[in-house]
Amino acid sequence: MNDAVSIVKCSDYEYDRVRGAVKESIDLLGGMTQLVKPGQRVLLKLNLLTAAPPEKAVTTHPAVVLALSELVREAGGRPLVADSPGPIPYTQAGLKRAYKAAGLLELAEAGGFELNWDTSVQWLSFAGGKTIKRIEVMSPVIESDVIIAVPKLKTHMFTTFTGAAKILFGVIPGLAKAGYHAKLQSSEQFADMLLDIILAVKPALFVMDGVLALEGDGPGLHGIPRPLGIVMASRDPIAIDAIACDIININPLDVPMLSAALDRGMWNGKLDKLPVVGALPPEVAVQDFKKPSRVARDARGLDRLARYQRVWAPVVKQSLTPRPVPDKEKCSGCATCYTTCPQGAVTISKGRAFINDRACIRCYCCHEMCPEAAIELKFSLPGRIIRRFGLLGR
Repeated sequence: MNDAVSIVKCSDYEYDRVRGAVKESIDLLGGMTQLVKPGQRVLLKLNLLTAAPPEKAVTTHPAVVLALSELVREAGGRPLVADSPGPIPYTQAGLKRAYKAAGLLELAEAGGFELNWDTSVQWLSFAGGKTIKRIEVMSPVIESDVIIAVPKLKTHMFTTFTGAAKILFGVIPGLAKAGYHAKLQSSEQFADMLLDIILAVKPALFVMDGVLALEGDGPGLHGIPRPLGIVMASRDPIAIDAIACDIININPLDVPMLSAALDRGMWNGKLDKLPVVGALPPEVAVQDFKKPSRVARDARGLDRLARYQRVWAPVVKQSLTPRPVPDKEKCSGCATCYTTCPQGAVTISKGRAFINDRACIRCYCCHEMCPEAAIELKFSLPGRIIRRFGLLGR
């Protein structure tokens, strides 16, 4: 049953209901005591993409975090809640801002759980990595005995879906993530890097918050909260993501991480071979779940073009890919895009962001991380024409 995916219905975030659903999802896999032994330090690695409130469905809900913390303590473990949000400096002030916005700080101060304030980093070596052999991670990753990842069920403009396979990108501290975006610019390279991190960190369990999911142009504030009413759990990040995709009517092989996992022999690509316990996918499926627009994924897919196309694609990148454009009415000049841009393509002038299109590598970190949802993705006129007539194919 180690590779099984559990699905439990949970209609809302009323705490007793959430706790019951989280406990049942883990009990269906053998229970928390199979994973956590007395005295062990247990890292609960959340999804705190940015400083966003729980009702935006961008971050792991605090009720799920509290439930997991209590279950870990009941098993004799010592839970520590942690993450390193992408656009926020990995400092205590930055963490406080993220924790407070996500509704975690108040619960922690009331004794619900312990939050991580250690902003030191360490290196994790992984000789078997395909794209990376040495990873800079936040210290709790190294110092914990057990790691439980707690992703949010969301769509993603770049990877189509984000859940268990992508959540561990957050173990890389703060703004250091930008360097990985700059180095690994294709979706295939980025996906292999995420799989390398999973294999290096080795989480014992994944518990996915799908009570309130995010559809549309996620994973940030451009997405739309959508009640889905489920909690999922598995020891296998590929299996849980594949089943989650099936539930929201996304082809798992449209997700770069799951496609890369197939190529690396981490699963066989067949949904009907993945064991499911609890509720069955058809019972909770949503056929009209809004998928992300594909502009970001298409833009990062230039490496998949035919050889003759690769010759001219870099020359006309500005036409073939959407460019991030700050909305002057929404932009507050907060400089989040400036700090997260791996290429230094953003400047702040007169309280507003400006993006140098020639320097932009189309990683879309600015679009994903903007706390005001002020970065739009727009094609030039030639780009709109090319897409309109399908000249690049699909």
